[in-house]
Amino acid sequence: MTADSPLKTQLEEACQDLWWSSEADYPVEVVWQSASEVSSDEQKPTHEKLVRRVMNISAADKLIEVEVEAFCERSLTPKSWHTAEDKAQLAQLQRLKNLLTDSLQKLKVYRHGEVEISLYILGYTAKGDLAGVKTCLVET
Repeated sequence: MTADSPLKTQLEEACQDLWWSSEADYPVEVVWQSASEVSSDEQKPTHEKLVRRVMNISAADKLIEVEVEAFCERSLTPKSWHTAEDKAQLAQLQRLKNLLTDSLQKLKVYRHGEVEISLYILGYTAKGDLAGVKTCLVET
């Protein structure tokens, strides 16, 4: 058991029954790769290579990096038409964002795809584990 296991548990709890809404709703899931897996190659991979490996995309595929605050600003802004359920999901997303930003270093949002977009929010724990969440967005 690593010192960061409580963080993984907190992330799992924060993602429980959490959906990311775009033009479709997708679950938010935890991503966790231990420091030993991160550096298991003969040479430690660059951050971009590691992110691409975790996202399962090639070096030739376009990967867009976005600042967390810029990405979350639009996604976490309450709208007048939100239902009570929407507001509860927004509050849960805000708690997850706070957990990620307070707990992880070098936190970034990574997007891959054009209509059905793989979205990862990833950073490093103090121990060097790669951690965060993933979901899917639909943008037409």
